[in-house]
Parts: sequence; C-alpha cells; structure tokens
Amino acid sequence: MNPVNNPPDGRGGHSVFAADEKIYIYGGWNNEQQYNNIWIYDLATNEWTDPDIYNGTHRWNHSSVLVPAIPTWKFFIFGGEQAEYNEGAPRSFGEYINSSCYLDMGTVQWTTFASDPAVFKNIPKPREYAGMSYDNRESRLIVFGGWNNGWFDDLYSLNVAKIVGPSYAITESSPNLGQLSGQSKLVIRGQGFKEPNIKVLFTNGNRPVDSVS
Repeated sequence: MNPVNNPPDGRGGHSVFAADEKIYIYGGWNNEQQYNNIWIYDLATNEWTDPDIYNGTHRWNHSSVLVPAIPTWKFFIFGGEQAEYNEGAPRSFGEYINSSCYLDMGTVQWTTFASDPAVFKNIPKPREYAGMSYDNRESRLIVFGGWNNGWFDDLYSLNVAKIVGPSYAITESSPNLGQLSGQSKLVIRGQGFKEPNIKVLFTNGNRPVDSVS
C-alpha cells in the first residue's frame, strides 16, 4: 500500500524499529547525503512525518536496540560510521566511531552516554555492523563483534539500569501529601506491577509499622 504522502529518501545502513503502531527510521546514508534524523510512519493513517528529531552525529551501519522502560521506552545506538560532507562533494567511506547515545521516546531527546574514554576505560574499539541486544534481567546492553578493517569476535556489556530504570513505577497516589492515620484510604496507581506480588509498606519515621498486600 502506497503512503498518502512522500516517504523519506532511499538510504542504507539505517535503523528501523516499531513502537505504538508507528515505524521509526533513524540515520543511514546514500550517494547524496548522510542522515541524523528520525522519520516516522503511522500505520493507522498511512502517513510519513519528519518531526525534526535530530541527533548530533550522522550515523550509518550502527548497532541499535529498542528497550522497554517505564515510564518511557529508550532507543539505544552504538558505533557505526560518521562523516560530514560538503554540499555536492562525492561520498566516500566515513570514520568508524564507538560513541553511544539513546533517544527517550517520551521526551524525544537524544542523550550521549558512556562515550568518554577518561571515564569509561573499557569502551569497545570503533566499529560498524556489531550485534547489540538487551539483557532485561541484568539491565545491560550486550555488544558483539563488528567490523573495522577486519572482523571482531569480542563481547562487551554495559549496565544501563540508571537509564532504563526499574520494571515498575508509581505514577500517582491519592492523597499525595500528608500523614495517614488508621482507616485512611490510600489509592496508588502505577505501571508494571504484577499481581499478586504487590506489597505496600508503611513507616513511622524509619520504623516499619504495617504492611498490606
């Protein structure tokens, strides 16, 4: 089925992922230019949009994975190639990179992380075509192999628990301020809770005084 409007330019080396009945395309390049933006295809309206979500680095042949998170999912990318070309200049191979960043699907903002060699001593060497997956149990990204004038067979992992957060979150409580006394009704709403393993703890200062399931 043809979309109702013009699709993005043809390209290679880009990422594609799906969320909330939409298909997202990030990055890539062709013989005319390289890309650092997001295109979105809405499955319900059959329409493409370019919402001006730009990353600071043009990338292609990078690794990527979409990670379920609360309250908003995160789209992680690592490595690939980058280059800046002048208008009309011929395209050639770019520079291999090993920086990482993620897109918060709620704020639609890009953030660079784990890319400073002075802080992270064991960053993988620059590469493209690496495999990347997410280990939900350990909250870590796993990167395997890739290419940089030869194939790698190494394996790296990076804990991203502080970025992804826990598998659950409280979004609202009523009342949300003040002390509670006996027989007071407290309503708690959230995401990711799994019944019947919900436990609410009450404290008096630092001392636990009661619990209900």
